[in-house]
Amino acid sequence: RGGSRDSSPHSARTYSYAHMVMLCLAAHFPASTTAPQRLGSRRASTPSRATTLASRITSALDAHPPRRDDDEGAALAAAVVFPSGRRRAIAGFGATTLAAALSRQATAAVLTPRGYDDPTIAPGGWNLLASPPESIGCAYTIEWPSGWCALSDLSSARSVGVDASWKNPVDEASTLAVFVADAGGQQTVTDQGSLEKVAAGRADSAPRQLTIGKRRRKTQVGGAGAQGVVTYDVETKVGGGTAGRFGSAVELVGITVYGGKEYLVRATASAASWPEERSKLRRAVESFRITGSC
Repeated sequence: RGGSRDSSPHSARTYSYAHMVMLCLAAHFPASTTAPQRLGSRRASTPSRATTLASRITSALDAHPPRRDDDEGAALAAAVVFPSGRRRAIAGFGATTLAAALSRQATAAVLTPRGYDDPTIAPGGWNLLASPPESIGCAYTIEWPSGWCALSDLSSARSVGVDASWKNPVDEASTLAVFVADAGGQQTVTDQGSLEKVAAGRADSAPRQLTIGKRRRKTQVGGAGAQGVVTYDVETKVGGGTAGRFGSAVELVGITVYGGKEYLVRATASAASWPEERSKLRRAVESFRITGSC
């Protein structure tokens, strides 16, 4: 945070954190040394040695910044795979120093999207939003992934029905948003028709769209144990022409009608990253809860 932001594209010669760690380890521990020497005996494993290794990793990462935040490097700081294939632990000061260096580089590599706040980190992996008084509809809560960025100017966004919005700074095709609109006299989402009809309508709303998943579930209203209201979840694959610069994408929406408002929680990801992002985005959409009066 607070550092300069370089929007220039990375060169094709970009390494993952894991790759850079391995290169530095290979340089620091010659292949001719024995395994105990590579791992560091009590006599050889000193703070100065670990500090030198961390410095090499930091310099290498500065020279070749990664395309995206990569947890492999941090993992390798605690468990290193040597060329022999045997896995060993780097303990004590060395692991702490390596992890700190990698963490600093990971933070510096993230570029905050224009119009969004800096990434918000939650120790448990998930942030929780409790809607503020100025929200459009009923009070609600929703979880959003740690490390993502929240939209800065919500007052303007609410004028077009966007009550909250987040984006993954290392993969801007991955987004999450809460849309709120008047329900037009509808009391429940079933007033819009069957799940099949709603899913087909979303797929038919633009060319090259296809329904790839749908289900009916309940969204909690009120405190724990309170009766839920019907929600339709629809997953739609969006063709390249519709998805724009990210190419083919997948959109997941959870649609709930309550208290005269329609709540549409929308998550997106590129089609290529959807298999990896699916469980996280589904959890975010399903975490939506209506907690208070409208």
